[in-house]
Amino acid sequence: MSTNPVTKLAVKNLIAAVAQKYGMTTDDVREGFAIEPSMEQKLEQKMTESVDFLGLVNVAPVDELLGEVLGLFAEEMIGSTIGDPTTRRNPRDVSGMDDRQFQLYEQLFDTMMPWKKLDTWAKFPNFAQIYSNAVSTALGLTRLSIGFNGTSHAATSDRVANPLGQDMNIGWLQKLRLERPEHVMGRALVGAPGSQTATGAAVPVEFGPARAYKNVDAIAKDLISGLPSWARKSKDIVVLIGQDLLDDKHMKQINRPLAAALDGGSSVSDEVISKVIEAQDQVGGRRAISPPKFPENTIAVTPLKNLSIYYQSGARRRYIRDEPEYRRGLVDYNSSNEGYVIENTDYMAMAENITFVP
Repeated sequence: MSTNPVTKLAVKNLIAAVAQKYGMTTDDVREGFAIEPSMEQKLEQKMTESVDFLGLVNVAPVDELLGEVLGLFAEEMIGSTIGDPTTRRNPRDVSGMDDRQFQLYEQLFDTMMPWKKLDTWAKFPNFAQIYSNAVSTALGLTRLSIGFNGTSHAATSDRVANPLGQDMNIGWLQKLRLERPEHVMGRALVGAPGSQTATGAAVPVEFGPARAYKNVDAIAKDLISGLPSWARKSKDIVVLIGQDLLDDKHMKQINRPLAAALDGGSSVSDEVISKVIEAQDQVGGRRAISPPKFPENTIAVTPLKNLSIYYQSGARRRYIRDEPEYRRGLVDYNSSNEGYVIENTDYMAMAENITFVP
């Protein structure tokens, strides 16, 4: 434990603030407590404010660890006519349920601040706010890392072998490989016909001057054109793209001979063109986003609200305490039961292992 009296007071005030926030005693905070659903919503809001992209996807509470996907998108056709007035009308479900299941797993989001760092930060009057923001940001980024890179759930994860949380949960991209393999480019199909998944070896998706795809825009456009007709018309579809591919696309457009203009000669200067490119962050004619932790050499097309994180309502637990016996510092134990869901796989496709061929 720190011997700095300022640090001791700051930690004492932090624990008191957490206790007041949750309507608990300071002993509850040190020993562990379940967070009420109403406060869970505030925590989720805090995380979305800390990591912008989380505010663009769904984060929804559910009651069970295992259940049916909630669904958000309407089916293609809901209209009908009935000539017989005695025939009962038959409304169609617009929630998009298709008998797919979700599975929640316990996720541990434990953080620690060494006493030496606490001594540095404790002197600031807004220490509790600084600490809260740091924890929320770390938790939010970890969620996204698992969402984009998770491929399995291990009883005990290996952070060294899987630094992106690949073995903590089954993320969105892996869900698509498992549930809609025909919507995945860049991997070999494995398994028996009728139960195949796109989890085989890498099959590079090549683009370049001598390839069918001349640029990443063509790949994104092809992914969208491969969606069902009612899905590809959605105005909400965006292109999620690795930062490496987006940077490469912009570099090719900006770093070109001075005399070459993008629009055949009417642009007046390179500066104008550069500003247009950076202002219109589009790929394949759709808004392009490069989220934190999104894998390189990968493109996915989907409405953002098609991606969900489900968490079990009332199952989140937290406690904060010092652990001098482990020479750690201030530890903050957080846990919740969570799962990643694609609400409707009709609306999502992806290409991975994208490779430029000169």
